[in-house]
Amino acid sequence: MQNNRISIILSNIKSFIQSKTKALENIQNQEPDYTAQRKYVGNIIIGVLTERISVKNGLLMFPKGCEDPSVHAAWHALCHYEADEDIKKDNLAFNDQQVELLEMIAFEFKDGNPLPQNIIDAYKPYYQDDPISYESGLRGFLKKLLRFVNFV
Repeated sequence: MQNNRISIILSNIKSFIQSKTKALENIQNQEPDYTAQRKYVGNIIIGVLTERISVKNGLLMFPKGCEDPSVHAAWHALCHYEADEDIKKDNLAFNDQQVELLEMIAFEFKDGNPLPQNIIDAYKPYYQDDPISYESGLRGFLKKLLRFVNFV
C-alpha cells in the first residue's frame, strides 16, 4: 500500500517536471517580440526629424538592453545623421539620403516591423561599441566598466 502511494507521488512529480520542461523549451524557442521597442524608436526618429527632439536626446531615449538588430541599426543611423552634420551642409543630396533613410526606418517601425536585412547588415560592424546594448543594474555597470578599461 505504501509503495503504491510513493510510486503515484513520484509519477506525479515526474509528469510535473516534464510539463514544466516542455513549457520552458517552448518559451525559449519563441522569437522575442520587439514590436513595442520598434514603435517607440519610430516615434523618437519622427521627433528628431520634426525637430521636436534633439538628436542627442533622441539617442539617449533609445531602449537600453534591447537586443533587436533593427533597433541597433536605427540607433547607428541616427548617430551617423548627427555625426555627418558638416557633410550635409555642403552636400544636399547626402542630406536627403540620410533623411529618407530615417523616414523609411520610422515608417517600418510605426507598425513594429523589422528593418530589411541589408540595412541591418550595413550597420552590423558598429554593434560592438553600441551603448544601447548595456542593461541597467550591476550587469550593465560591469559592461560599461569593461568597455572603459579597454579604452584606457
